[in-house]
Amino acid sequence: MKIAVNLLPFREKLAGAGRYAQKIVTELVEIDKTNQYYLFISEKGKINFQFNQSNVIFILADFNPDSVASRIFYEQFIFPFKLKELKPDIIFTPSVAVPAFYNGKFYTTIHDIAYKRIKNKYPFLRRKYVAFITKLAVKKSDTVFTVSNFSRKELIKEFGESKEIVVTYNAVDEKFFKSFSEEDKQNFRLKYNLPEKYFLYVGAVEPGKNLDKLFVAFAEFLNKNDSKYFLAITSGISWKENELVRLIEQLNIKENVIHLPYISEQELPLLYKCSIALAYLSSYEGFGLPVLEGMAAGTPVVSSNSEAIKEFSQDGIFSVNPDNICEIVETFHLITENNPVVIQKIERAKNIAENFRWRKSAQIILNHFNK
Repeated sequence: MKIAVNLLPFREKLAGAGRYAQKIVTELVEIDKTNQYYLFISEKGKINFQFNQSNVIFILADFNPDSVASRIFYEQFIFPFKLKELKPDIIFTPSVAVPAFYNGKFYTTIHDIAYKRIKNKYPFLRRKYVAFITKLAVKKSDTVFTVSNFSRKELIKEFGESKEIVVTYNAVDEKFFKSFSEEDKQNFRLKYNLPEKYFLYVGAVEPGKNLDKLFVAFAEFLNKNDSKYFLAITSGISWKENELVRLIEQLNIKENVIHLPYISEQELPLLYKCSIALAYLSSYEGFGLPVLEGMAAGTPVVSSNSEAIKEFSQDGIFSVNPDNICEIVETFHLITENNPVVIQKIERAKNIAENFRWRKSAQIILNHFNK
């Protein structure tokens, strides 16, 4: 079969949906030597999809993926003509964005309906487009994939059960479980000028991630400790960050907040392993990939009690109410005091994370392709 894969939305810096696409496609072309894969992608995005397999053909798109308007124009008005020329048997879209003006056999991954639950997650026009394209994806797709049972329930609640909705969980690579020497860790700290003791946030800087509550909790924690603790932030996506910058200044924690550049996946395990804990207080998630990565890396995780995160993390993390600042601060204290329960959580988290592998999810998708 000819399988066209829409990777047009992905840029040089990958967030959760981009990581999912990267890993699923990597596994698909590894385990499937029968079908031919045609990857539609921009020049900038191609850096994250480096394959040498004979069953992979790249079709480069001439647009700037950093411009949402340019990407949407290409996706909706040029991509359909490319598909008509190719005549694929299947079109796989690992992140919702289906072309309206092409009819074919679609398989689409819808990660969540955050646009519906978090009204300020996107600018107004983009939120309207995401709502439209999500509804269209459900309508056009033979099978819809999603990343948790929570998201599956959300999609059924929103769109009914007219289409098959299959869970293909996010996962982690083996490198997150790897041990690193103290020398490796020290060299990593020196490279990014990181202190010995830092809490970590990995993820988008945008509304809904509760970074304001994280900053308030961190400021409260610092008030009861000396200034040797820091909060490091790395992100591939950010908007409305000016409000957060002002809050950092108001809380007088500017000297203790470290803004890291985008950290490549090769170095991410070290970023987690060198930290005191991952703090991820997002109010709504379809999954919450940084939490699973932290679990695999052996990093204590303080996370919101969102249903999707609790689904996979079980009892391997410190689950808190993101609106309860006192609870967050107390959990930070518990972790820094080396309480025995922290070691128990770390071991439990690693065991849970072992069950989430990209190949398993890719195999589920391939089985549906081959139906």
